[in-house]
Amino acid sequence: MKQEEFKDFSENLSVNYAEDKIRAGLWDKEDALDQARFDMLHLLPKGVMTKDHLLWNVCNEDDEKVGTLWVLEEKDTYFIYDIMIFEAFQNQGYGSELLRVLEEKARDEGISEIELHVFGHNKRALHVYENMGFEAIDINMRKRL
Repeated sequence: MKQEEFKDFSENLSVNYAEDKIRAGLWDKEDALDQARFDMLHLLPKGVMTKDHLLWNVCNEDDEKVGTLWVLEEKDTYFIYDIMIFEAFQNQGYGSELLRVLEEKARDEGISEIELHVFGHNKRALHVYENMGFEAIDINMRKRL
């Protein structure tokens, strides 16, 4: 990803992240977008040049941008902060293929684990991650009364 693309990436991710936090009942709607933007500035203060953070555009075989990927490289672990396949390209195998490519890159770089967080309401992503061999390592649960 190029630095000039970062502003749009950051804003789109902030909006989506705020919506997920609201849907999960973790943030109030009034403050969610501001909090998400704050988190983005804190995590990526230098945009695509932030140390140990890897931001990629995901392209198909026709070199058409189909999504984005944000990964933190820490010791021998990749932590996926965000994987986004744009709506028009979902359910076409791009997410699974992206995870396969990331896994291959990780092995080539000596990375031994890939971790991520997924919201419980994101059933589509959960399905993809489970099919790709990811296992739950910590589960928070809630019952609304």
